[in-house]
Amino acid sequence: MDNQLTILKRDARGRVRSTAKARAEAVAEYRRSGLSASAFAKMAGIAKNTFWNWLQCHGLTQKRSPAKSNVHPPVRFVEVAAQTASASALLVRLLGGATVEVADERQAVPVARLVQSLA
Repeated sequence: MDNQLTILKRDARGRVRSTAKARAEAVAEYRRSGLSASAFAKMAGIAKNTFWNWLQCHGLTQKRSPAKSNVHPPVRFVEVAAQTASASALLVRLLGGATVEVADERQAVPVARLVQSLA
């Protein structure tokens, strides 16, 4: 990396305006520099988010996976089959072995909320 100082032109709002060629050159220089993206952006006078977008355009970033605390286990569906002659009752078996019987269709919504809250 040579130590040339490049003056970046800014508009009235202080934003750096650059051509596609200048962005590609900055990304190439970043790759040669061995610096982190944040350090390079700071050194070059480019906002970190702007530089990150330039890197994304050149395929040099990966999407972050969601934090593990926010990840819910996948929903598993189980086959439902009528076991009795009564079509008015619904029996829900939860993964832990608990069962909920819905005898009245008006109970379906509260039971659905209960099952969601247990998930």
